[in-house]
Parts: sequence; structure tokens; C-alpha cells
Amino acid sequence: MVAVETSGPDTLALRTKRRYFPELEGMRGLAALGVLTTHVALSAGQVGIGDVPGNGFAGVMLHQLHVSLPIFFVLSGVLLYRPFVAATVAGSQGPKLRPYLWRRLLRTMPAYWLLVVVTLVLLNRDAVNTLWEIVRPMLLLHIYQENARVIGMEQTWSLATEVAFYALLPLMAWLMHLFARRVTDPVRRSRRILACLLVPMIVGVAYTVYVHGPAFEPWAIQQEWPFKWFGYVAIGMALATLSVTAEAVPDRVPAPYRLLMRRPGLAWVAAAGVYLAACFSPFGEPGYANYPAVPQAVTEHVLYLLFGLLALAPLTMPKESPRFMVAFLSNPVMTYLGRISYGVYLWHIAIIYFYGGGLMQAGGFIELMSVVLVGSVLAASVSYFLVEMPAMRLRERLGKATVKPSVEVIER
Repeated sequence: MVAVETSGPDTLALRTKRRYFPELEGMRGLAALGVLTTHVALSAGQVGIGDVPGNGFAGVMLHQLHVSLPIFFVLSGVLLYRPFVAATVAGSQGPKLRPYLWRRLLRTMPAYWLLVVVTLVLLNRDAVNTLWEIVRPMLLLHIYQENARVIGMEQTWSLATEVAFYALLPLMAWLMHLFARRVTDPVRRSRRILACLLVPMIVGVAYTVYVHGPAFEPWAIQQEWPFKWFGYVAIGMALATLSVTAEAVPDRVPAPYRLLMRRPGLAWVAAAGVYLAACFSPFGEPGYANYPAVPQAVTEHVLYLLFGLLALAPLTMPKESPRFMVAFLSNPVMTYLGRISYGVYLWHIAIIYFYGGGLMQAGGFIELMSVVLVGSVLAASVSYFLVEMPAMRLRERLGKATVKPSVEVIER
């Protein structure tokens, strides 16, 4: 079954090839490190909560490293939507549905199931009384039921959003393809897709207003549902669309993207400005992890959208990334962190529990950071080589895809 049909006289019919971008791998590792640092800072009391203050300026800066989280969603949108949008804009062969879903299953679930087993046995044994309490987290359904959070797996709400996106992407791509193919010009097709992608962004902002309003108690489970977060994925899909358009018709690239192609460093400078704006937002309490009211929640949501856009935009462009970006993101340390980043994401919360006995006030920041970083890298390495890699090797047999990470680009 082909997710996107590309036949017809109105396509460019360009071929694609697969290319490895180590800087994208490094960016994933950097994002994992940022999320880990944020949670360690919260656990070590660097970030204020309730009436307990944090560590002043350091607490403010550490708390807003939470901007790292959207990078995962944006990367997923860029990497997974790229072959779909290439089929629509450039007429390349679209991905087949069954191998796509199989690859997503093999990439995400085996390592996640290992985490579920370990945390249920070691951290939640007394709380598991029924079969449903085992099946529910195994199927990532625990984020949809109040009071169903699993100790050591609090961060997996974002994985549930990722998995929901994996499942919906072929349908989203097909619907946008039907709308975009009504015009023949590839640039106009691109514009139609970008217009469609505004919808999940707007829905995300509207849902943020709704879930942070008076209808819900603070930290209600509904604020973790995918509706709020699909806008970040849509940012990545928009970047994939712009990138494919720039490859297919390089002389007709949209002006903002063309500017960043000439001056990619501006994007990172602007991203740093967005991060600082999030740190010292006029709404809420900078440096506190309290549940935000609507003005602060919406401000942070929009700033995180901008940060994800600006942080990833230079890495999606057809030409080589600037040397300083390559040096920063493509060195062996960052690429290895990127390779094992999924395991770092999965295990770092559980390690905080194992070491400190609880999520809050689990130790001094430097001490806890050292333990959690080393422990997460070790656990992630074991997960990668003993679980993730064997599972990904099945992709060649069952998913018809290479084990090595790569991105489809247009071959000229």
C-alpha cells in the first residue's frame, strides 16, 4: 500500500537518495541532554516549586532548558514527513505504509517495553494489582487516564504524543497531498501544505488556552494529551516542506528561508533570544515550575514553537551546514549522544528515583547531575546495543529499510 500516489504529468518526477546528516543526530543528543538537565535541576531544588524558591538566576536558566523538548517533536516532523512531502512536491516515490509503520514500531517500542518492565517491577510493584495496570503502560495508554501515571516513567507522555503522530502521519500526508495536487506548480503545492500545517499549530495554542483555563485542575492529565503538542511536529513538517521545495526548485525558495540559507547563523542567534525571552517572560514566575496560568502557558507555547523552528531550520537546508554548526553537533561525543538519545530520554527519570528514592530533592545538583548523566548514558548504551540495534536490524528484513539513520533528499 502506497501512502501517497505520485503518478501524473504534473509532477517533477525527481529521484531521491538517502543521506546521513550527523548534525541532526547531534541535535537530538543535545536535546536529550537539555531535558535531562531540566529534570535534574528540578529534582535537586535548583528550580523553585510551590512556595519553595529555586537557585535564583541559575534556576531561571535551568528551568527553561525545557525548550529542548520541542526539538524531539520538530525532528520527528522533519525526518518522517520528508519522504511524504517529496512525493507531493517533487513527484518522487512515496513511502509504503506497512514498512513505515513497522519501522516506527521497531524503533520505539522494544526499548520502551524494557523500561516498563523494569519500572513496574522495581518502582511500582506495590501499586500493580490488575492486568490492566500492566497492559495500560505497555500500550502507552496511561497518559489518557487520570491517576495512572507510572513512577519512573513520568516523561513518557511525550512518547505517547510521538506515537500518536507516527500513526496519524500517513493520513495527514495523504489529505494534504489531495489538497496540494489540485495545483501543478511545486511552489504552490508547497504553499498549500504550509497553509494546512497552520491548523495543528492553531489547535495547539487553542488547546493550551483551554487546558490551562478554569475547566481543569492544575496538572490535569489532559494537558499532556497530543492536541497540545502536535503544533511542534507541524513546525518540523513545515521545515521538511521548505527543505524539499528548496531542493526541487532552488530558484523559487520562499524569502525567509532563502535569507536563512544565506545567513544560517542568524537562526541560532534568534533562537538564543527566544530562549532568553522564555527565561524572563513577563508572565508567571521565572525560575518556578508551578503550573502556569493561561498567559504564561500561551507565551511559553509560542516561544517554544519559535525556538524549535529556529534551532532546526539551518540543519534542514540543501547546502552543507556552516562549519561551526557541524563542529558543534557532528563531533564524536554529540553524535554518540544522539545515537543513544532515546535511551537517555527513557531512563533518566528512573535513575533519579533509583538514586534518590524520589523525584524531588534527590540530592545536590552537581552530585545528582553526575550520577544521572553517567547512569543514563550507561543504561542508554546497554539499551541501544542489546535492544534497539537488534530490533532495528529487523527493519532490513521486515521493514525494507537500512539500519543506519538517513534522510531522503532529492537527487539532482
